[in-house]
Amino acid sequence: MLTRTLLACYAMSGAIHLASISLNTLLPFHVIALGGSRTQVGLLFSAATVVSMLLRPAVGGWIDRFGARRVILPGIAVLAGASLALHLPVTPEAVIAVMVGAGIGNGLVSMTASVLTVRATTAAHHGEALSFYYLASSLAIAVAPPMAFGLRGLGGMPLAFAAVTVLAVVMFALALSIPVAVTAAAAGAQPGFRPLSRHAVSVSLALVLTTIGHSSIYAFLPLYAVSRGHGAAVVWFFAVYSVWLIVWRALLGGLSDRIGRARVALPAMALTALAYFTLALSPTPASLMVAALLLGGGSAVLYPTLAALVVDRAPEGERGLALGTLSGAWDLGIVVGSALIGFVADRASFGWGFAVAGATTASGALTFFLTERRRPGKTSR
Repeated sequence: MLTRTLLACYAMSGAIHLASISLNTLLPFHVIALGGSRTQVGLLFSAATVVSMLLRPAVGGWIDRFGARRVILPGIAVLAGASLALHLPVTPEAVIAVMVGAGIGNGLVSMTASVLTVRATTAAHHGEALSFYYLASSLAIAVAPPMAFGLRGLGGMPLAFAAVTVLAVVMFALALSIPVAVTAAAAGAQPGFRPLSRHAVSVSLALVLTTIGHSSIYAFLPLYAVSRGHGAAVVWFFAVYSVWLIVWRALLGGLSDRIGRARVALPAMALTALAYFTLALSPTPASLMVAALLLGGGSAVLYPTLAALVVDRAPEGERGLALGTLSGAWDLGIVVGSALIGFVADRASFGWGFAVAGATTASGALTFFLTERRRPGKTSR
């Protein structure tokens, strides 16, 4: 798990998430400072997410057919160009337009780095390698906000934008360090455009359902807790959730390689559903801590395990497309969930919103169980 190539992939995962989360942290302040509205701040995120959702399956197919360098190097260039262009916009609309470009670059880089991680290891260790890859992203997500605010405090927005440019240069060097044998087009890749990998469809459907509640954690839980007088407890919730997720992702990375993908994914979905149902209760410090532990434990292993599962099932020439299909499903769940949970919370209550998140996650677990059971003569590693 610590070969030179894999370390470069992990480093790219960390770098792209440092860059993207730093921008996501600071650009709302930048848009407001330029006279933008809250609606425009929302568009800033939704536009980038929708672009990413539509792009990722196509990117996975491009990697299979054309090779990784022809995808990742243009992606890094687009991201670097976007970070430089952010020095220029003087209107919120211009910032949103630039962030669409940054979303394209992010999709090209992150998808390619995850595919390279799979190619650089053996089937017996796909789960562990992908867990380390997403562990790097989790660490970057935890570090990025304080780093972004620190850079803003030292040199304002220009210094923060310059840091993203530097990260793009680092990613360029890392991408060039990957051996050509790993970055070449995949053997057996089929010509022509295909929107989805059939080997990933059933797993992706389950993932969409389990991801619907994800955005509610950040969008609505702080408001819910503060409305009940537990603002301090929600700060601890996010700290415990992040640390617990990182610890268990590090410790359990190879679990699905040893006992099987489905045996890890299904309990992870159940823990996640239970976390949302716990959050549906009137929040207290105790219930928030329990929910943080449940959610962190489930989230730690769920996505890496499902990613390893679709890679196992896809032929070598379609693994990029399979990972792209799964990644697009994650984004789709967030887009649908943001609107659905917000609608329920607005019409009923925050508690009912989290209850819906728990119900959809439980539906995802049931869908996964049923589709796995209907695979005659096949087992999930």
